[in-house]
Amino acid sequence: VNDLLGDLYSHLYRIYDSIVGTNNTYFDDVEAKDYKLCYTSLKYWLYDQIINGELEQTEINDIFTGWENNIKNKISINPPHRCLFNKLTLDEMKRLKNIYALYTVLYDNNATFVTCNNNTCKYLEYIGKGLDELISSINSCSSKSNQTYYCNEFKEFVDLCKEENVEAGISIYDKNTKSKAEVAKKHLLSVQIYENEPHYIYVKNDNLLNYVKTSDFLSNKTTTIAATS
Repeated sequence: VNDLLGDLYSHLYRIYDSIVGTNNTYFDDVEAKDYKLCYTSLKYWLYDQIINGELEQTEINDIFTGWENNIKNKISINPPHRCLFNKLTLDEMKRLKNIYALYTVLYDNNATFVTCNNNTCKYLEYIGKGLDELISSINSCSSKSNQTYYCNEFKEFVDLCKEENVEAGISIYDKNTKSKAEVAKKHLLSVQIYENEPHYIYVKNDNLLNYVKTSDFLSNKTTTIAATS
C-alpha cells in the first residue's frame, strides 16, 4: 500500500507540474485545459493497480486514508483544478475502469474493426464492457439527487466526454451542443436521459458504429442503440 501511495504521489506531482506549465518533460503537449483527461488517466492507472494487485477492502480503505492524509493537500503545486478521489468500493472501481478503458481504446483510434467478426476482435472486451457500464451508469446516476461517490466520479467522466477534443473516439453532447457533433460528422450511437435531460452519445468512427450495432453484447438492446440511418 505504501509503495502504491508513493507512486500515486509521484504521478500526481508530475501531472500538476505539467498542467501548470512549469515542466513539460513528463508529458508531451499537456496544457492546463487537459486536466480532466490527465486525472481520468491517473484514476484508470490507480484502479488497475488495485484490481490487478488483488487488494483487500481494508487495503483499499488504507489507500483512500493515505490519499486524504498524505497526498490530497500535500503537493505544493497549485493547479486551477485539483484532482479528487472518491471513496469507492472494489466493484465500483471495476465499473469505472471498464468505462475509462473504453475511452482509452477509442481515443485517437481509426481502426476498421473488420477483424471483429465472431467476437474475435481484440477490442471486444473493452468496448463491450465499457459501453454496457457507460449506459448502466447513465441510468443509475440519471437523477441529480443521486450524489453517491460513484455518481460524482462518473459525472467527471461525462464532463470529460463533453469537452471538444478531436482525438476523442466517444463524445457526449446535450441538446444545445449536439449540432457540433453533426458538423464534425460524428455518428450518433445512443440517446440517454441523464440529469433529467437527453444526452447524445456520438462516436467518430463509422466502422465502430456498425460494429457496435451488429455485436452480440448490445445487439438486443434496442433502447440503447440509435436506429441505423
